[in-house]
Amino acid sequence: MTQPGPVPPGPRPANRRLTAIVWTLLSLGIFAVMLGGMREMWLASERHGFRQLPVLGQLSEFRLQERDGQPRSLADLKGEIWFAGFFFTDCRGPCPTLISQMVELSRAVARTKGQVRVVGISVDPETDTPVRLREYAKRMGVGENFWLLTGPLPEVFRIAREGFKLAVEENPPGAVAQSGKMLHSTKVALVDGQGRIRGYYDGMGGDLLARALPDLGDLMREVGEGNRR
Repeated sequence: MTQPGPVPPGPRPANRRLTAIVWTLLSLGIFAVMLGGMREMWLASERHGFRQLPVLGQLSEFRLQERDGQPRSLADLKGEIWFAGFFFTDCRGPCPTLISQMVELSRAVARTKGQVRVVGISVDPETDTPVRLREYAKRMGVGENFWLLTGPLPEVFRIAREGFKLAVEENPPGAVAQSGKMLHSTKVALVDGQGRIRGYYDGMGGDLLARALPDLGDLMREVGEGNRR
């Protein structure tokens, strides 16, 4: 009678399933710790003092149109902290990633109950009418605390270049088919309630929240301290 050979090394099927479950739980635990740590960084800055963010620029008054058809200006944002970035709906390059990151940011700051807003400014107003922006907002999951603004191209260029000190250019005709009509910065700016720029962040890195939320906490603490004086 043939004797059974030795059992090959390695986990048995039941152990493999158990190992997979353990690794899944560990991965979820690590993800939860990362989110919790990010939240604690924000809350800690609100509770235990803050870092004074530099003033990197001052915006001048502007007047654009939101996707609801109503005018929006810098005066409408007075007293609010906001994040801003530039995009266009026909962008074949970075814009979907950038707007997705900004959508996540807008959801993260929703707990401030109206103290913080996110603003996207189109660099292709010829295409990006309010109707087009409403369609885009629905497709990208843009919420109510995330304005999408459009307006005359010279005014948009002025706001980007002179106000935010960010690059924007019309693409050469030969590059339009591949890259779209516009070239623009993918930086996201943090702006305080006085229209002063207090920080810039890479909108394409995948860690926008991890870098922006601690600074937001510092800025909110700064505002709170100023209001108590």
